Amino acid sequence: MTKVVLKNGSLVTKDGVEKKDIVIEDGKIKEIVDKSPEKGKEVVDLKGKYILPGLIDSHVHFRTPGGEVKEDFMTGSRAAASGGITTVLDMPNTTPATTNLQVLEDKIKIASKQSIVNFGFHFGASIDNLEDMKRVKGVGSVKIYMGSSTGNLLVDDNRYLEEMFKEVPKLFTIHAEDEELMKKNMEEFSTNLEDPAVHSDIRSQQVAYNAVKAALHLSKKYEHPVHICHVSSQMELDVIKKFKDKNVTCEATPHHLFFTIKDYADKGNLVKMNPPIRSQEDQDALWQAIDEGVVDVIGTDHAPHLLDEKLKRYIEAPSGVPGVETMLPLLLDAVNNGRLNLSKLVELTSYTPAKIFKIKNKGEIKEGYDADITVVDMEQEMKVENKKLFSKCRWTPFNGWKLKGWPVMTYVNGVLVWDGKRVYEDVKGKEVEFGE
Repeated sequence: MTKVVLKNGSLVTKDGVEKKDIVIEDGKIKEIVDKSPEKGKEVVDLKGKYILPGLIDSHVHFRTPGGEVKEDFMTGSRAAASGGITTVLDMPNTTPATTNLQVLEDKIKIASKQSIVNFGFHFGASIDNLEDMKRVKGVGSVKIYMGSSTGNLLVDDNRYLEEMFKEVPKLFTIHAEDEELMKKNMEEFSTNLEDPAVHSDIRSQQVAYNAVKAALHLSKKYEHPVHICHVSSQMELDVIKKFKDKNVTCEATPHHLFFTIKDYADKGNLVKMNPPIRSQEDQDALWQAIDEGVVDVIGTDHAPHLLDEKLKRYIEAPSGVPGVETMLPLLLDAVNNGRLNLSKLVELTSYTPAKIFKIKNKGEIKEGYDADITVVDMEQEMKVENKKLFSKCRWTPFNGWKLKGWPVMTYVNGVLVWDGKRVYEDVKGKEVEFGE
């Protein structure tokens, strides 16, 4: 029997902050008490530190199988653990894509051997796997790419989309971009493909708006739950507000919350992602939507590529940026700067992701729940540095940013995997359980 007592810390929930001691036994939260009398066990004094439910990143691309040169479950999970993330849900645009039950099973086996954090998967929609979508179990959602992105999972046939909404009884996560308008924009801007900033013109706000609106109309028509990924613009938010109900949730990403189109000048393709970064007004709208409760979740859309790939010409460079190591420090810095509070952070990154994706026994520090815990030091100041990253790609567009507030301990199922300096690789995460 293993027992750990976390003493003298400030426990953060979605409802507030209070001083509590936490007793962990055999990977579960046994007790939450004002003062634990435990002695002779592993006692960790967390005076001055804040205790958060382990973060759930419901949107990662760990590139396995097929893209292991960019990331794998060992490097990706190490990066996640160092960033205070205890559970990840991996996206289906791998090679081969996760569009049949055998590929899903293969990915589970790989993650079980490599991942030091807990893991789950999204299943991919394609133009010919309707029966697999209906049969698949044990996944967070079915992911629909309405616009082309990294991989080959485009579904832009309206009749087939409607059939999916009628026939597949699962949450849909949506990459919402209008493929037809994107192609028209590409033709219009074809003479300006040396400047990475053209990416925000080709994949414009209207491109995102058209697809979000279409998805929400289908959701309403069939009373089908949808989760809109990486919302990036005021236009999307406006239509989401109109349709917002129990079947409609959405996600924002750190790169859309902290970069704008002005950053192309310095960062170039390092801030090229789908959907692209937007105007300052769009970014302000995202922060306001967080305050208003329109944005439900913050996920990283961790999508690493090798630096050599990102430094190619705009048209040749892949879209996507890494994010699991920097999301929590960025948000803690935002807390220190008054843009957010810790309880809202917990709601966005732990509590609500667990509810939306029906992840059992996670998302809260609660007696009987899994002991997935992130301890943060709100006073620690440190620079983000490429050379210190655990991700295999070893770069971030946030390189050089000085942030205040960092994760200093990460517990996965009651076991310490990150102590602020070192990742413990002998730990193994578990496949999460999803409710129906």
